[in-house]
Amino acid sequence: MLKRLEQKSVIITGASKGIGKGIAKVFAAEGAKVLVVSRHKEPAVQTVNEIQQAGGEASFFQADVSHWHEVESMVKAAIERYGKIDILCNNAGIYPSVSIEDMSEEDWDYVNSVNLKSTFFAVKACLPQMKKQNWGRIVLTSSITGPLTGCPGWSHYAATKAGMLGFMRTAALEFVKHNITINAVLPGNIRTESDDEQDEEYKQVRLVLA
Repeated sequence: MLKRLEQKSVIITGASKGIGKGIAKVFAAEGAKVLVVSRHKEPAVQTVNEIQQAGGEASFFQADVSHWHEVESMVKAAIERYGKIDILCNNAGIYPSVSIEDMSEEDWDYVNSVNLKSTFFAVKACLPQMKKQNWGRIVLTSSITGPLTGCPGWSHYAATKAGMLGFMRTAALEFVKHNITINAVLPGNIRTESDDEQDEEYKQVRLVLA
């Protein structure tokens, strides 16, 4: 069977569970060599094991993508293991619920750091290798929340997801001369393992449309 991503090297952040895990398994099934990136070792290793058991190629790299030096190490590991970086799936993100009235500066900064600053870090860190190859594909996991709609308790999350699209549009103009594309997907409600960990109010309000 033809595998559309045979021998492509792919970095997927936030790939230990949920949407990221699903992306990793699909890429591996299509023949890609997948670097599964997460802060959480145990579920990420489980993702790698499941990919390998299905005949795919994957390895784990532990990183907090809100820290530049860890993102640099992530990129270095991908190049050392797979020789190149063809695709970056910037998927890592968090969505703790808190109203604007109750939100602290620390709450705001934390979500922006994990969701939006990490987008800048990951793209910037992969750029030199993609330029060297004169080829690259970047996909950002944004959301309908922010660009298209709102949700009580998620003003910080919504701002980061809308911010990704502004970043993407300018990055696309800068990268096109290097044969590098950057796009975003905007998922709606998708039930994942993370949702099962939330309280009943969350499930009633946000999962009713899932």
